[in-house]
Amino acid sequence: MIKKLSLIPVVAVAALLAPSASVQARGHNDLSDYAHRIEHVGREIKNEFQTHYKRSSAYRHLMADINEILVKAEHIDQLSHDPYTSYRHIKTDLEELDRLAHHLHDVVDAVEKGRYRGYVDGGLAHVHHKMDALNDSIHRMERAVVAYSRPPRHDYHSHRSANNKRIVTPSYRSSRPEDDFSRILRSIFGGFNPPASRSHGHSH
Repeated sequence: MIKKLSLIPVVAVAALLAPSASVQARGHNDLSDYAHRIEHVGREIKNEFQTHYKRSSAYRHLMADINEILVKAEHIDQLSHDPYTSYRHIKTDLEELDRLAHHLHDVVDAVEKGRYRGYVDGGLAHVHHKMDALNDSIHRMERAVVAYSRPPRHDYHSHRSANNKRIVTPSYRSSRPEDDFSRILRSIFGGFNPPASRSHGHSH
């Protein structure tokens, strides 16, 4: 009877904490904000190319590159809305997107240095600012993916069993941001150690 009673709190806590997928979903929703930012800046850059670079021989090259970036960014955005997408998949696509963005910036620099025929209309300082914003948005999302993909850290805590034996149990702490639901549970059960370990003390 003692063992049956001692399992009740464990089952109750497990049931409350079961929807861990919601934490993962929250992480992916956070990532979708970064993806939206990348898409937004990419569309602004495309508009700038259409306004300032039509008379440059690099125009088709620039438009092809920015369209490829927008397709890749849209794909990453779709992945970020799927809570079951692996972080590795998003990370790989972001690395490719980062490579494309740096290449595009190199082409813009080459146009400004006169390496392409033709000319551009107006000043280009704001174009470089937007290119920098695109790279920064990609790098921020890359860092966020790394943070969310880290495994939980293990902190070990000790307590005494019913027969006064010292028992060390791992406490799992995720590197992901803590949501309101988890914070409430921690405030209620913060000092609670699952009594499953105590049952070992009775079995000896």
